[in-house]
Amino acid sequence: MKTTKSRLIIFSSILIVLFIIFQLFNGDHENPNTKPVEVKKEDINIKLPYTIQVEESDQKPETIAYRIWFDFMNQLESEGAIASKSFTRFTKLSGDENYFIAAVVFQVQLPEGTPKIDYGWGKMQDDRVVPNIVWKLSIKKEENLTYTLTNIERITDTQIGLPPVQMMEEYRKKAGIEEPSKSIKYEIKDDKLRVTYDGGEKWRVVPVAVENLLSSGLGGTDQQLMNGSYVITPEITAFVLNKGLTVLVSRDKGKSWNEVLVSDQLPSLRLRLLGFTSDKDGFLIVTGDKTMSWEAHFVFKTNDGGETWYNAGSVKDVYSLVTDGGFIDDQLGFISFGELRYEAQSPIPNLYRTIDGGANWERVEVPIPEEYQGYFTIAEIPTFHGTEGTLLVNQGPQGDYLGGKVLAKFTSQDQGKTWSFAGLVDPDGVLRDRKN
Repeated sequence: MKTTKSRLIIFSSILIVLFIIFQLFNGDHENPNTKPVEVKKEDINIKLPYTIQVEESDQKPETIAYRIWFDFMNQLESEGAIASKSFTRFTKLSGDENYFIAAVVFQVQLPEGTPKIDYGWGKMQDDRVVPNIVWKLSIKKEENLTYTLTNIERITDTQIGLPPVQMMEEYRKKAGIEEPSKSIKYEIKDDKLRVTYDGGEKWRVVPVAVENLLSSGLGGTDQQLMNGSYVITPEITAFVLNKGLTVLVSRDKGKSWNEVLVSDQLPSLRLRLLGFTSDKDGFLIVTGDKTMSWEAHFVFKTNDGGETWYNAGSVKDVYSLVTDGGFIDDQLGFISFGELRYEAQSPIPNLYRTIDGGANWERVEVPIPEEYQGYFTIAEIPTFHGTEGTLLVNQGPQGDYLGGKVLAKFTSQDQGKTWSFAGLVDPDGVLRDRKN
């Protein structure tokens, strides 16, 4: 009898141990709010349809898509599927007010302890962030302000919905911009400025003290001149000197030089932009007397190849910092004053244009598309190929659209009086690298 009782105790103990082991391996002992929820590629649509009510002011498809996506992602976050989320952009792809498809490019951070496997989001980085996730959202309008997310399609095209993109080489070719000649250049060696027109086989020393070229705060270094402060071509070579304001000019490839005083009545200079639009016509735009974000600017012109210069004036009542300037011909010119800011509005390009050689200037409107407002804010000086003008607009100091590297392109058919958005220019292959 005792033997039978002992066997029952042992058998019961074994059952208890087996039950405990079973629970350890198969039981649900973790807090459901902290355990990562698997959101696999094939089952994300199980959570659909997903319906929300938007605000009355939410009229744009991109805004409605954002509201639905944000609410949907909050639910996934509360379930423990993700730890956080952030988006790059929303773009409407097709459809109308009753049914449309929008793309969202975003990233998520997965919860701590998430193994490095694909939960349907993509490849996780060491910081648990999964970048560049792209969803196509199918959205249907219900009654009143109610919308339903009916389908999510995951794709890999991070450029989806972007306007046409050109590489810089393609842009230059279409705009008629010639690449600078590699055989014509300068160098500063042994405290002397030298120029060559044949790739370095022969050099000519420029008769100028280097300290009159490289002044503190003017953008030069010990070995490089400030961009825009010189011209080197077979027809004319010229350098702006910091001796008052002087231009040193040669019209015979450096064999002889003429030093011309432009003005000795100017304040300390910051920016110097020199150029020639013909063998006779040239310009010199300088700025100085800088205080905080304000400065004076002056436009000088020549019509005899740089032998004499006259003050053509300035843009009246504008004292913002000049970021770029130049003339297309003797009469048509542009000056960019960086960003123009109005209270409670996104910054916009502050570009001015003259058609009478600099006597009068008018501000030019650069129509930044709504989805890019606040990103592209600083205009360069346009180029013209025949009748067609091309203008590039850089991202401002706070610009971070696609890493802050991409430029907006505009075209004009009326000498730069009006401009139309024509796409993006990718100078460093940012979009190409992302796509690959």
